[in-house]
Amino acid sequence: MIFTQAVNSFLVELKANPRLRWGVWGIVGVLWFYGVLELRDEVQRQSDTYHSISKKISRTQETALRTEWPNRLVETQSLQLDLESRLWRESTIGLAQASFHDWLNLSAQQANLTKVQLTVAAQDGESFDGKDKSGNENTSSLWKVSAKLSFDFSPQSFYPFMARIAAHDKKVAIESLVIRGTPSPKAELILAAYFLKPASGTEAAPQMNRGQ
Repeated sequence: MIFTQAVNSFLVELKANPRLRWGVWGIVGVLWFYGVLELRDEVQRQSDTYHSISKKISRTQETALRTEWPNRLVETQSLQLDLESRLWRESTIGLAQASFHDWLNLSAQQANLTKVQLTVAAQDGESFDGKDKSGNENTSSLWKVSAKLSFDFSPQSFYPFMARIAAHDKKVAIESLVIRGTPSPKAELILAAYFLKPASGTEAAPQMNRGQ
């Protein structure tokens, strides 16, 4: 009742007061103009979203139609096989350490290195019950076996030894090389070999160090 009376009073005043009518029309015009701007912005946003999605779909379709992906897959698989062929292989970590130690010892003898000191051990952080230092399951497919090798430095023996490492069919990484001139020329190397764990999950032997 009160609301109806207020509306009727406002309408009467609106009819009798031209300035009030112009004010109301001005407010309506501003609201209409604001609504048009908002609608235009929303249309622009929707249009930008549509074009962005269209471009993504187009790029996806172009990628799917490319014919070089099978060739790239074959190349990737070939590279993987080539890299795996350069990994060392033993059935247990103990045999891996022994194998790397024996190969380094033989190479040092063949290169006529003198006063050789060699120590081989498994990578820090790996235990041989399938868990790491934190007790989490170790899911790595590789064993890393590191060796510390020191000997009297002589170019006549040093370079043939390095050539043997480079020419070996299995990957041997040289992690550090230090050559000292005093009190007598000495060379010290840290080397690493990566062994591919057996697929059968053969349980690894306990860790051991080998030294000469």
